Amino acid sequence: MHAQHLPESWIGYYTSLMYAAAIAGSVSTARLMTGLSVRALQLGSVLATGLGYALFSAVAADALGALLACLGIALMGFAYGVIVPSSSFVLAQRYSARMQPLVVSLRQTGVPVGTAMVALIAPYAAQHGGWHTLTLPVLALLAVTFVLSLPGLKTHGSISAHLPPRQNLLAAMRGAFSQQATRQLAIVAGVYAMNQAALTTYLVPGLFWLHGLSVGKSAGYLAIATMAGAIARIVFGLTTARFGWANLHLALIGLLTGVAWLLLLWPLPSTLRLAAGSALLGMTAMGWNGILLAELGLAAPAGRTAEAVATGTSFAYLGVLVAPLVFVQLDHLLGSKTAALAGIASLAVVAGALLLRGSARRAAR
Repeated sequence: MHAQHLPESWIGYYTSLMYAAAIAGSVSTARLMTGLSVRALQLGSVLATGLGYALFSAVAADALGALLACLGIALMGFAYGVIVPSSSFVLAQRYSARMQPLVVSLRQTGVPVGTAMVALIAPYAAQHGGWHTLTLPVLALLAVTFVLSLPGLKTHGSISAHLPPRQNLLAAMRGAFSQQATRQLAIVAGVYAMNQAALTTYLVPGLFWLHGLSVGKSAGYLAIATMAGAIARIVFGLTTARFGWANLHLALIGLLTGVAWLLLLWPLPSTLRLAAGSALLGMTAMGWNGILLAELGLAAPAGRTAEAVATGTSFAYLGVLVAPLVFVQLDHLLGSKTAALAGIASLAVVAGALLLRGSARRAAR
């Protein structure tokens, strides 16, 4: 944004636009799969990402540059939304039910691992050659991804026979939200997703704004956070499968999210405190997904598992969508980026406290 002489607030607006497009892509996937093969959708997503990134590289302060950037962001977001549900369809056909938790957990580590790679490479490349120097390497990586995916993706049959009417699906999701347990977990998913979005969107600029760190050094802390998040997703899945107490896990995640942000926002930062805060925030803000969605399925009424999980996922996407907008508005209202991030963190603390109280009540019974 600085290089193109654009307002800092556009960071949040572009991120929200991307996730709005991701929601559209996610909810459209099942319909698209009635007429297209998974192979076509997956490969088309890679092509759309490449085209979107090329368009976004034209971002500028003039109207045409902004329009091309928005179109590119929308294409990348829509492709991102299509990838997850269509790949879930592939994994369900390729692997047994016993293997599903492992293969899905491994797939879910892709985002934090990829984010860590970008955090380590992109700032230094941009510093030495300008951020446009990343365009060709990214497009080349997408081309390699496309070629490597050609032999691995087979054409799958139509799923139209198993697809409920849209109005029935929406009614089922409303029914799932009417249940107290699933409603509570869906709202928690939205709040925790807001903090995940705050981490991935604002950790680097936040450390630059608040503590004067270089972009490269700030991105190093993002790499620490995302790698910790990738590990936490698997570890939390294993511990809840072994010992249970999913709600207690989720409650502690909310409370520790507040501790992590406190370590990061505290004045006069130290390397040790920032590293610890980044790792803890990665574990909490990125580690909740699997266990919360699994608990949603278990809490759903009989025969309503899919609708309950879809409801929770929708709230999570909504949380990611609104987080940058909430940050921008809190920053304008309070005049402090620290207070804006603390406001988002406080929502996770409140959610964790409510879950902890609910867990204590159930234990007392």
